[in-house]
Amino acid sequence: MQDSVENLVTLFEKGTLNRQQLIQGLLAAMPPITMVADAQADTSTLSTFRGRSLNHVTLSVTDVERSQEFYSRLLGGTMSCRSIQTDKGAKVESATLFLPEGFIALFKLGEPKVHHFCVGVEDFSIDAALEKLKSDFPESKPSTYRGAELYFRDPDGILGQISGMDYRGQPTTP
Repeated sequence: MQDSVENLVTLFEKGTLNRQQLIQGLLAAMPPITMVADAQADTSTLSTFRGRSLNHVTLSVTDVERSQEFYSRLLGGTMSCRSIQTDKGAKVESATLFLPEGFIALFKLGEPKVHHFCVGVEDFSIDAALEKLKSDFPESKPSTYRGAELYFRDPDGILGQISGMDYRGQPTTP
């Protein structure tokens, strides 16, 4: 399944797939929910973290309102609009589509692309997780943002985030 998802993201980033085709492909690649619910944890290897869910995907979009309407109609869920204040004081227009087990974040960040993904892990502590990444994966260049978000880069430079299972984004600003 990982190869399928990576292939879909690559095709999307190259412009071969549009957003709707990407979402349809990702949904098709997912195992049925009952299969996921019945799956047993793989304890055959020792991993740094125990990933349990795809917490969210953040998309960089050119028109937040248009994307908000599209994803609301496509997937349902509850949508909230807001602006996020960055560490540098700038505000970024955004919207979040909340789903029962995660969310899709839409940010006006320029070029349309998948900005990053976030995996929910068991027993998350940002300070401990940052130290673990620094010691086990220093090449991933781990860093925190706004004191509550932990990011890393994979070997291809793709931006990833690790969070607690209950992470639902940051507080809004008016």
